Amino acid sequence: MARGHKCDYRRQVHEEMLDAAVAEVISKLVSNPKFSDLIRSKINMEVDTSTLDQEIANYEKQLRQLYHNKESILSDIDSLDYEDKHYQRRKTDLENRLYITYDKIEEAEELLVSAKAKRRSLLADKITGDNIYKALIFFDKLYAQMNEAEKREFLSQLVDNLQIYEERKENGQWLKSIEFKLPIIENEFTLSLDNDTQNETVCLLSRRAQ
Repeated sequence: MARGHKCDYRRQVHEEMLDAAVAEVISKLVSNPKFSDLIRSKINMEVDTSTLDQEIANYEKQLRQLYHNKESILSDIDSLDYEDKHYQRRKTDLENRLYITYDKIEEAEELLVSAKAKRRSLLADKITGDNIYKALIFFDKLYAQMNEAEKREFLSQLVDNLQIYEERKENGQWLKSIEFKLPIIENEFTLSLDNDTQNETVCLLSRRAQ
C-alpha cells in the first residue's frame, strides 16, 4: 500500500532479500555485451518533438493573428463617429467581436501552454532516461557505494513491479518476473526468470525494446 498497490500475498518475504535478488539480476544483465550495447544506444536516442514543435508554432501564429484582430477592433471602436445614427449598433457589434476574440485568445493561450508543457515533459523524460541508462552501465560500482535507502530508491526508479513464487524454488529463487519502467522505451521490458539461460533473457528484452 505504501507504493499505491494492494498486495494480497500472505507469505512474509524480506524486502532486503528481494532487493538483493533484483540487483543481482540487473548486474548480470548489464554485464552482458548485447544488453550493454542496447542501453548505450538508448542514451544517444533522439527525442522526436517535431509534432509538438509544429503544434506550438501553429498556436503562436494563431495568437499573433488574434492579437492583431483585437488591436484592429479596438482601433475601429475608437474611430467610431458619435454622430453616426448607427453608432450604438456599430459599437455593440464591434464589442461582441472583441469579446469573441478574447475568448479565442484565452483558448489558444491555454492550448499553447499545454503543448509547451508536453514538450518539456518529453525532454525531461529523455534527461531522466539518460541518467538511468548511464547509471545502469556502471550499476555494480554505483550500487556498491549506496546505502540501503539509496539502493531502494534506485531500484524503485528502475522496477515497476515484480512477481514472486508462492514458494521458494529449489535453486533459492523467489523472483518469477521483473517489469522495468525505463523512460523513452515505448514497450516496457519484461524479464522472465523461469529459465536460467542469460542469453535467452537478454534476447527477450531486446525484442520487446524494439
